[in-house]
Amino acid sequence: MTFETSKWSCIAACVLGATGAAHARGEFCGTPPPPGFDQPPNRAHTGRYLNQLYGYAVGIPAPLSGYTPPAGPERGFGLVLSWTPRAYLSVDAAYDVYYDITADGVHRRDINAIRLHDLVVSDQAGSYALDRAAGGRYVTLVQCAGDPRTYVHDDVIVMRNREIYRLNLQSVPERYAADAKVLNAMLRSWRWRTTGQSYVK
Repeated sequence: MTFETSKWSCIAACVLGATGAAHARGEFCGTPPPPGFDQPPNRAHTGRYLNQLYGYAVGIPAPLSGYTPPAGPERGFGLVLSWTPRAYLSVDAAYDVYYDITADGVHRRDINAIRLHDLVVSDQAGSYALDRAAGGRYVTLVQCAGDPRTYVHDDVIVMRNREIYRLNLQSVPERYAADAKVLNAMLRSWRWRTTGQSYVK
């Protein structure tokens, strides 16, 4: 199964106007990033982003900027595509502390967490590869309590050396087609880089 933007153009017609029935949480319901995300001391990144710690490089399309916090190990970055309505794209790498092993295992854990409080309207999964490393791509529609919007999560997950690599787009149906183009451009630009350190926690 391949994922092209045109295949998801029906999302707006399918879910606009739906109402939610569960407790909203920020990670699924349109609140990230926090205020000050794009201000110092957070660091701005443009163009080619290289993460030597986790061994990957990815392009940030102009004129966008990605931001990382000043403290802690640098796992990736986030960038805002729209503040209102909120659309946010994050790139992240992390050690697999839950021993999920597969991209599908990581996604199942995500879905189980969403369903504790929120409604999964639909969930579609397929295979995907980042620079020839096999993984999965998951498009999930989430309905949140107290929020009239339905949120689209387009999540690409690859497991490599017990580490989880993830590009996650959170958008809304009326923006999704345009926002997915940014995600797709970043996916095409992804390259693995040699790192002397593995199993980074």
